[in-house]
Amino acid sequence: MKSKDIIILLILVLYKLIYKTSFVINILIIIFIYYLMYKLIESKLLKKVLQICFGLGITVFMISLGTLLNDIYINQNKGLKNDYVIILGAGLDKDKPKKVLINRLDKGVEYYTLYPETIFIVSGGMGKDETVTESYAMKKYLKEKGVPTDQIIEEDKSTSTLENLMFSRNKVPLDNSIGVITNSFHVYRAKYFGEKIGLKLNGVYAKTPFLGLASNYLRESVAIIYYHLKDKIEPIK
Repeated sequence: MKSKDIIILLILVLYKLIYKTSFVINILIIIFIYYLMYKLIESKLLKKVLQICFGLGITVFMISLGTLLNDIYINQNKGLKNDYVIILGAGLDKDKPKKVLINRLDKGVEYYTLYPETIFIVSGGMGKDETVTESYAMKKYLKEKGVPTDQIIEEDKSTSTLENLMFSRNKVPLDNSIGVITNSFHVYRAKYFGEKIGLKLNGVYAKTPFLGLASNYLRESVAIIYYHLKDKIEPIK
């Protein structure tokens, strides 16, 4: 391994230690390790196999990203009216919504001004380093923005997107239309999960924070691949 390769690897490891949850850094480390393997392997056959695997990986990733972007392009401006709307939880800073969640909640407030009879289900339990449940913080935020308390239902047990939807559907009476509010990059997966558990969801697309744009879309594209493959092995119930 050349000195420049060692320096690059050390820089990536340092960034990983600083930004522990950064998905972009994880991807860069994986790509760099692949690059080192390709350089160190002398067998032309193995090099060819690595080339094919890399090409297939990039192709599948691009298809996944394209599916995500196509869904946003086609559906984000439909503005369908729903009887109930589930707002999916996201991270808190102790007891305050972070930017990703604020965007979802602001979309909920905007939706309320258009359809003031909507019943909102705020969905999210208590995560690590959070002092209240996400649903509590979300309800508080919506109330402060003018959404009536009697039109907000809390679901405070879920810890994942799938659980958000599974637990929330039990709070919706039969024969009511259901929407789901989440950030634009996340709507496709929410609708996919909904379909798998027999829940027809109309997506309502909130903004995605600019600073996390690349990371969120990269991570979500990989997540879509993962869940499609997982569903082939172990279908969602």
